[in-house]
Amino acid sequence: MHKNLQREVRDIRAEFDKVVEGQPSELTGMDQVQRARLRLQEIAALLSTQTVRSVLIDPQDVNSLIQRMHIQLSTTTATA
Repeated sequence: MHKNLQREVRDIRAEFDKVVEGQPSELTGMDQVQRARLRLQEIAALLSTQTVRSVLIDPQDVNSLIQRMHIQLSTTTATA
């Protein structure tokens, strides 16, 4: 399970980095970015309920990415 979550977070991070850099990305619309952020929040919630900490995925990394996405969304909506 953690391997799949790790893969999801890695894929979302890669696509989000493309958005930030102005490159073509699967996260083309605000709704897709918001869905990705919601998925990250689900993953963070799931990780917070685990009694055994995963060596594959760090909850702090997930939360950091959520914060980055939130800041980007706030900046994008404020300038739109």
